[in-house]
Amino acid sequence: MQTKTGVLLAMISLFGCSPPPVSEQARRLGTQAFSQASWATASPEKRGEMVSSFLSQHDLKSLTAGDIKTLLGVPTAYYDYDENPAYLVGPSTVESGYGKVYLLAFMADKASGKMVAVKLIPEPR
Repeated sequence: MQTKTGVLLAMISLFGCSPPPVSEQARRLGTQAFSQASWATASPEKRGEMVSSFLSQHDLKSLTAGDIKTLLGVPTAYYDYDENPAYLVGPSTVESGYGKVYLLAFMADKASGKMVAVKLIPEPR
């Protein structure tokens, strides 16, 4: 019985500490509709408000870094490798290793070039 309880507590601890999905994190920045035209002229704060809409409109696993750059323009930041497009987004009320903004980073599979993950750094609260 103690073993089952210990396993259950360990599972609750593991799953309870997992960050929410990026789509949920992005909603915390806003829910303004994404369009390439509005993104192209938007401030980092306004771009942050469009991230949730962008993520809901596009199947990231089918996109390449080139597709991301076509949709979002020239990356405004760097994340780990040149193949990973990254953009500074969100309000200037947050402190991160990238300045007073969030980093929206897309991670590409080096073999296929397809996107395998997306991150918002730090996690919006």
